[in-house]
Amino acid sequence: MTAVLMVDWLGRGGIAQCAEVWAIELGAAGHDVTVVTRPGRELGSGSVPVVAARPRRGRIGAHRAVVRAAADQIRAARPAVVVVHNYVLPPLEAAVYEAARAVGARVVVVVHDHRLHTLRAGTRTGLRAHLRSADVVVAHTRFVAEGIEAYTGRDDVVVAPHPVQVGLLRHERVPPVLPTGIPRWAAHFGVLRRRYKGGDVVEALARAGVPGWGFLAAGAGAPRDVPGLHALPGYLPPGALLGAVAATEVTLAPYAHATQSGAVVLAHVLGSVPVASAVGGIPEQIDGGVDGILVPPGAPRSVWYAALLLLSDDEVRKEMAVAGAARAWRDHEQFVSTVRTLVA
Repeated sequence: MTAVLMVDWLGRGGIAQCAEVWAIELGAAGHDVTVVTRPGRELGSGSVPVVAARPRRGRIGAHRAVVRAAADQIRAARPAVVVVHNYVLPPLEAAVYEAARAVGARVVVVVHDHRLHTLRAGTRTGLRAHLRSADVVVAHTRFVAEGIEAYTGRDDVVVAPHPVQVGLLRHERVPPVLPTGIPRWAAHFGVLRRRYKGGDVVEALARAGVPGWGFLAAGAGAPRDVPGLHALPGYLPPGALLGAVAATEVTLAPYAHATQSGAVVLAHVLGSVPVASAVGGIPEQIDGGVDGILVPPGAPRSVWYAALLLLSDDEVRKEMAVAGAARAWRDHEQFVSTVRTLVA
């Protein structure tokens, strides 16, 4: 058994769901895993126990509290391995790396975004030094791995496929209340207030209408007043998120850019066929025409419309859904095999 301390900076969203899987699968292999994150977040409501940082006001104050809690826990528990998921403000996070070196821990950094999509999400200033000093750097797509290698000069980034969100799946599904009489639903879910998520494409489809399809927007920033679009606004609890995706036949991901997509994996495993922009690492996660549809970047609305018409064929769609679920679990098995070799 190896003592592992894991740090997740925000405690909610796709990265936290992924960090939870790391903790679950390493724990299932017999390792003693402790997770440090923010208090009162999604990551602390599941099956993985967490050490919550003390509440602090403001985003920087809250982040400093997680850094302090993680560094204190490392020095007190002296884990053999420290796993850090992504970054927000690398200069502040240096204390975690210093504590890990002080106790002789092996440092594994999991980079989910080699460059953050918005300034609000943080900065990678100071990240290069952390990545160069890490014992192991892991990415969940080759796209991200190549970005890290170009940024740091490393040539040994480990790629483990994005896992199935097995912790999230343990929650009871809470189906959404949707209007009746609509044969099929297409979902757009996540933090939708971010413009690169492609909400304008989904809104345009909803306004124009696609025969036999309804549209569901679920998550923070979901618009409430778009004709033809049913909204579930705000951060969704795990059960509500599961219920929303499982209630749909298709998941739309018309992103302007992406590094990896937990939405694609969740859609695959819940039987909602992903129709996604072929940007960043997404083409590594979808076999176009087999377990989803890849749309060229910047394609007009008519291409998305045509994809939905194709998926109106129940046999075509169900064949893709079955292939997607099988692919998600194959990738998950490869993920488990890879990460367990990093903590021996």
